[in-house]
Parts: sequence; structure tokens; C-alpha cells
Amino acid sequence: MTTNRKIELLQKILNKTEKIKVESSSDPDFKTWKSLTERTLIKVFGAESHEIREFEKLYFFYNPGIWVGGMDYSVKDLREFRKDLKIAKDLIINYIDEFKEDLNGEDEPSNETKGISSVNKVFISHSSKDSEIVEELIDILETIGLDSTSIFCTSFGEYGISFGENFLQRIKNELTEKTLVLFLISENFYSSPVCLCEMGATWVQSKEHIPILIPPFRFDQIEGVIPLTQGLYINDCIGLNLLKDLLEEKFIIEDKIKFANWERKRDRILKRLDEKIN
Repeated sequence: MTTNRKIELLQKILNKTEKIKVESSSDPDFKTWKSLTERTLIKVFGAESHEIREFEKLYFFYNPGIWVGGMDYSVKDLREFRKDLKIAKDLIINYIDEFKEDLNGEDEPSNETKGISSVNKVFISHSSKDSEIVEELIDILETIGLDSTSIFCTSFGEYGISFGENFLQRIKNELTEKTLVLFLISENFYSSPVCLCEMGATWVQSKEHIPILIPPFRFDQIEGVIPLTQGLYINDCIGLNLLKDLLEEKFIIEDKIKFANWERKRDRILKRLDEKIN
């Protein structure tokens, strides 16, 4: 991610700070801003960064209308809420200023800045025994805004191999430097020699990969098999939010789903996923 892109993302959440009109930690606009800010800081600095830890220290609690014995005891909380909001705003401004200081013409414009998609296809590498979970992942991708023609998956005819088509040759043809591979890893995947062979082939032929784990399979179980790029669990809402942001950026999705609509549809999918996993 270029410095310009980081500034753009931080400026976006800074602008949204000005739109918080209701001073309440339970206000929908505030909760949306807080979630967006957390996801943006993780995207820009990383989940274990100093910046995200600083943000997590902020309390942000204020619920207007706490009255006991005819007296309002929420005034102190209101001051704390305003103070934390100001701290968050100042931190974001400082981050933007620091990135601007780093801009000395060394950053080449990215494909995203030029309006050119860095990937044009998602390939879902998976075990056929996990086809029910794969179907939910496809639903997630299409909810984010990917067209069915941008998704390649061998378990479903409309997304993969036509009847009578050469299986291995088609996979080889699909894998290019502009293919983003989603490894849907489970105990079924890890115990399949065919899946592990496919993993090796896709790792060589494509340049971007995201491991997506199906619980109870854990990240420490794949150590040493593939490089541990940052991944997620299929039933983790924060992870899916980050995946959404990444795909919107990679595919230059202009008609983005509204976050409230995304949360509603995401949660329905997560409910179905939990039922299938359990």
C-alpha cells in the first residue's frame, strides 16, 4: 500500500469524525465510525501495531440520561467521551502529517491510484468435502461486489470446470499474476494430497494469497507448509470486514455496498456458517 493510499484512508475516517453529531457511545453513527476507524488502523498499521493499541485504550463511554435521585451523573462520562474523541482525532491528524512528511516523490503511483485493478480473478482452493462452506464464501464475495465471472471455483459448474473439460489444464490457465488465491483450509484440505499439491502449484503461479481457515483448524497447524501471510477465520466478522476492504481496493469496486447493508448480510452468512461448522 502506498503512502498516498494510507493518507487517503486516514483522511476518510478523519472526515467522518466531523459527522458525529450525537454524543453517545451507543449512537449508530458513532459505532459505525469506531468500527471503520479500527479496521482502517489495522489495514494501515497492522493488527499488532502501536497505533491500534493506542486506539484500543480509548474508553468512549457515554450514555446520556443517567439520572439517580433527580441528579444527572453522566456529566463526567460526557467529558471523558469528548476527551477520547479529541484524542482519536488528534492521533489520526498526526498520522496523516507523518505520512505527508515521508512523501518526497519516492512513491510510484499504484495500479489502484491509476484506476487499474491489480487482480481480476479470485481462485478458491478448497477440499470438495467443504463445498457447503465454499458456497457461503462465494456468497460473501458476491455480497462484497465481485461478479460471478471473477470467481473461479471447481466445485460449482457456473464458477469453474465445465463438464468434460480438462481439470488440470483449466486450473493452469486460470492462474496468473493477477489471480488472488483464497486457500480455504480445513482438516479435510490438510489431509488431502490433491489439495496440498494444488496449494503448491497455485503458490508458484500466482502472487497474492490469503489463507482462510475453517475452525477448529488453527493457524499453528499450517506452519511450515506455506508462508504465513495474514489470513482469517471464515466465521470472524472483523476478518471478513478486512477482506471486504481488501477486495474493494484490489478490484476497484466503485458501487460499494453500504456498510449497514453489508453488516446485515454478513451476519446472516455468519449464522449459517456457524451452524454448518458446529
